[in-house]
Amino acid sequence: MEPINRKLRSSGPLPDAKVNKPKVDVSLLPIFTYPGKTKYYSTSIDCALICDELLKRANDSMENFVLGFDMEWPFSFQNGPGKTSLIQISSSLDMCYLFQTSEIKKLPLALTELLSHTNVRITGVNIRNDIHKLARDFPGINSKLMLENCVDVRPMAKSLIKSSGSWSMEKLIIHFFERRINKDKSVRMSKWNQVPLNSAQIKYAATDAYASLKLYLHLKDLLEKAEMNIPQ
Repeated sequence: MEPINRKLRSSGPLPDAKVNKPKVDVSLLPIFTYPGKTKYYSTSIDCALICDELLKRANDSMENFVLGFDMEWPFSFQNGPGKTSLIQISSSLDMCYLFQTSEIKKLPLALTELLSHTNVRITGVNIRNDIHKLARDFPGINSKLMLENCVDVRPMAKSLIKSSGSWSMEKLIIHFFERRINKDKSVRMSKWNQVPLNSAQIKYAATDAYASLKLYLHLKDLLEKAEMNIPQ
């Protein structure tokens, strides 16, 4: 009689067991909200002043200074994507800065230095594409250093979920926080180049940058607990 070939724990790792999470009616989930403060600036001078303050924090930091990052721009089906009109930076879970860039021809030096700083990491979903767009919209910036500072949360999530599927910000928020992020089309597709932005736009923009940072910190914590590699 042939001996039974059983896979013992001592003989090697067992295959990953797939855990099928029950399907959730997304419409019933509570809204993912940003509970902190938002500061909105529409001039180059104000942007430079705030970024100077953030640069001081980056210089003083003994570890990576991680910033939640996102951008907004107008879009039309006739002309496609417009110029980057808003840059959102979440410096902590309770502070988000919104910098209107629609009327700026050249980005403030302090902003580009911040995004390129060796101690800074900028995190979000598909964030490298944002930096490529920023470089196209504002020629002359050193996007190479900025790209080196990018940490996309999707690979972090995929290493935990064990999935090769496509993960948007919306899907990640649902999976990890069981909340739904507001992607109201009337706001998402609105005129981001208008000055000033309205309250709905400001709330939407701040929430996206906050979500980027919150996801990064949450995934970093899960990866540390699982003793897995964390992007630097």
